[in-house]
Order: sequence, then C-alpha cells, then structure tokens
Amino acid sequence: MKCLAIAFASAAIWFGLSARGDIVHMADGTKREGRVVEANDKEVVLEVGQAGATLTVRLPRNQVARIEEKPTGTTAVMAEYVTRLSNALKSKSADDWHALGLWCRQQRGYRDKAAEAFDRALALDPNHAPTRLILGHVRLNDTWMTRQQALEAIAPDMEANARLRELEVAKQLEEAKAALAEADARNKALEAKLAELRRDIEDLRQRLALPPLPADYYRPRVIYRPVIVVPPPPRPHPRPRPPDQKDSPKDSPQPPPPKDSSPKDGSPTPSSKGDSAADGPTR
Repeated sequence: MKCLAIAFASAAIWFGLSARGDIVHMADGTKREGRVVEANDKEVVLEVGQAGATLTVRLPRNQVARIEEKPTGTTAVMAEYVTRLSNALKSKSADDWHALGLWCRQQRGYRDKAAEAFDRALALDPNHAPTRLILGHVRLNDTWMTRQQALEAIAPDMEANARLRELEVAKQLEEAKAALAEADARNKALEAKLAELRRDIEDLRQRLALPPLPADYYRPRVIYRPVIVVPPPPRPHPRPRPPDQKDSPKDSPQPPPPKDSSPKDGSPTPSSKGDSAADGPTR
C-alpha cells in the first residue's frame, strides 16, 4: 500500500512537471509552442525543441496576448492513469483494481502497472475470480493456483515421464537421421550407376552410328549402257575314222557340213573368233 502511494505521488509530480505543452499566443496573431519555464511582467521564457535540441526563447511580455496549456498524448494517458489510481486507492475494492489493471494492459508501456494493479486486487480478495482467470490461474480443489502448480499436483511424475519421453523421441530422431544418411548414400550410388549407364549408351550409339556421307555423294554421275558380249558357238569335232577301212583319201567320205546354229530371228552370228573380234563390241 505504501509503495502504491509513493508511485501515485511520483506520477502526480511527473505529471505536474512534464504534462505541460504550452501554446503562447502573440499579439500579432502568431503562435509559439513549447514549454513555459517562466512568465513575469517583463518576459515569458519558452523552451522550444528543435532538431533534437532545446532552445530557450525569451518573449517580451507586451507582445504576448495569452498563454494556453496543451497536454500531449503521453501526458493525457498519464493523467488518466493518475485519476484511475486515485479512485482505486479511495475505494479499496478488488473490482476497481482489476479494472485499473485491464485499462493498463490496453496502454502502451503500462504492463508493469497492470501487474501491480492485479496484485493489489488479489491482496484485497485472494479468490477474486476475474483477476485469477486473466492471470491464467486455475482452481483445483477450491484452491487457486498456477497451471504449473496444478500440473504438478495432478501428476507429480509428469516431469520424469516427460524426460523419458524426450529421450525416446531423441533416440527415434537419431535413428531417422541414420536412415536418412543411408538412403542418401544409396541414392548417390544409384545416381552414379545411372550416369555410367548413360555414358555406355552414348558410346554405343556413337559406335552404331553410320559414317557421314562423302562430300560428292550428291554429285551427278554419267550412266553407261551395259555391253553384252555373245560368245561364239562351239565347233563340231570331226568323227574319228574307223580303223578297218582302208579307203583312199579320195574315196573317203566327206564330213557333213555343220548344222546352222545361228538364231532363227536372222541376227548374224560370227563364224570365227577373228570375225567376232573384227566386228568389235556391240553397244
């Protein structure tokens, strides 16, 4: 409680010192915005932030029409927090502190103040269900506790079982990695064999490929007619003379003339080799 009062006083002091974002209206109609440090009958001292630096501007009092206080966005949030904190301190109700914690959760940079408000609500009412639920607590055997405490109460050996399960899963993971490495090695061996087979096939194709055609393959050529040579017919052999006949050469019978073996179509037939050679080849 004392810590919260100190925090409230600090917030009030900070709000009183830094909440002011003043606008100085000049007599000529212009405006100057900054923080009024001092204002007296002679001058108005104004601090203006410019390019990351703070400049002090002194304005003559006779040129200042009026001074307007303008709270900034951060100042407005702090002012709202101070108001809600004051109401919670006055009521001393767990619901008001719970509401303050919910409001702080929605503001940027107020998460720690929300935790303080929820702790204050549980200090006033340990069984305040909305605060317990928003903090993620569960109720077991009419007792509020965190989820970890509830798990330890339901299954004391859960951590040991989880450790065994973790070791088992790690073992299965190592086996899967070993199987994967073996499959990878087998895959690489098959790829190497496939590449070798492809090289053999390409070599065989090159061996079975027909040689290229000569350059003059399509050059026109002279076609000659064939020459047919007909050989002469064989000459008839003379008949042998019988040994018992002793006729004179004059009385010996003459051999019959050779039969005409020329073709019947009337084509000339050479009578001897000399005549055939003299005539020459027939085209």
